[in-house]
Amino acid sequence: MSTHHHTRRDVIQSMTAGVAALMLGRGLATAQAPSQNEIVSLGLIGCGGRLRGMLLNGLKAIPSVRVDAVCDVYEGFLNSAHAAVGGRERDVLKTRDYREILGRKDIDAVVIATPDHWHTPMTIDACEAGKPAYVEKPLTHDLAEGTRVIEAQRRTGVIVQVGAQQRTMPHIVILREKIKRGEIDIGPIRRIHMQWNRNQTPYRKVVPKISESEVDWKRFLGNAPPQPFDAYRMRNWRWMWDFGNGPLGDLMVHWLDCANWLLDLPMPKRITSLGDTYSRKGAWETPDTMMALFEYPERELLIDFECTFSNDLDRGSMRIMGENATVYIDRGRWELTAQKQKVEPPGITQKEIASGGPRGDGDYADYNAAALHFLDWLDAMREKRDPSDPVVAGVQAAAVCHHGNIALRERRVVEIG
Repeated sequence: MSTHHHTRRDVIQSMTAGVAALMLGRGLATAQAPSQNEIVSLGLIGCGGRLRGMLLNGLKAIPSVRVDAVCDVYEGFLNSAHAAVGGRERDVLKTRDYREILGRKDIDAVVIATPDHWHTPMTIDACEAGKPAYVEKPLTHDLAEGTRVIEAQRRTGVIVQVGAQQRTMPHIVILREKIKRGEIDIGPIRRIHMQWNRNQTPYRKVVPKISESEVDWKRFLGNAPPQPFDAYRMRNWRWMWDFGNGPLGDLMVHWLDCANWLLDLPMPKRITSLGDTYSRKGAWETPDTMMALFEYPERELLIDFECTFSNDLDRGSMRIMGENATVYIDRGRWELTAQKQKVEPPGITQKEIASGGPRGDGDYADYNAAALHFLDWLDAMREKRDPSDPVVAGVQAAAVCHHGNIALRERRVVEIG
């Protein structure tokens, strides 16, 4: 193996033409809509911090899309999103009922960025309405939803992109191409380590100053069990079982989907998890510190995931450990390190740097991850092909998370037939 230190320009030159154009700034100016030179009219459903931040920044970088409708059950988010997309200067629909957006013939497609328990119902409704959908991960909130959303997408043929953005991050695209072409020989892979560590201590439970009159609470609950209005639960839905999926569905799913994509992994056969709420006791329902193990007997492979909100060692990253080499991956780089007995002297033998910044950081500034993933979705609509992260892949990644949460909550090993 030869040593390579690729600059951002090197990364650009080794990408496919479409992504290279985007990285150079040309693709954002010329990105094509599903029909040549047509502006795609979008409706945004669920206007929390994720949508008004990273996702909206990605959409604003693409001249061929225009947001013509926004929807949220909370008045504060709805008004903020409406203003952010230019609703004060032009006619932009503002509604609390997402079905109003799906019923509009002038809306071409929708972006779904709601709490997890709404992802599948809204995606199915979008398919039934003939609206291509971009839906945040995890695609499902429980195992039963997987079959239903796959059936709806296949029956209608609507293009659905799941928001696991590693599949369009430039350096990880390059890594996959090198693995598929045999240019990187990791050797037989026996273990993969995934993690997402954060240090957000000390933690103090702060209840948002949101009144029930500002929220359509019944609509927020949807298929969740009836319960009194609770502003804290609404704003911290990721860590409440009725609405979210905890660290596995919020964080691990990113790296698991990436491993599935890079290595064509099947479902694991045995899963176990341990964890608890230590620093957020009395505030969160899901763990703030946990570990999970996933066994793939037919691959002779073990995957582990660790997460804590009390220490940020190595932050968010993944290591694929083969007999010949280890590949370290985060959202800004990957590094191939040969095993000592394979290369002398040992050390990093190949790398791709898509963006500078701290190792394991959550997002990097040198490329627009959301714009890349949105463009792949738009290209899939235009070309009538599967997007990079189709429904079947989203269901598989989410299902592993659900089994892991079952193992955690029932304190047992889950066997998957």
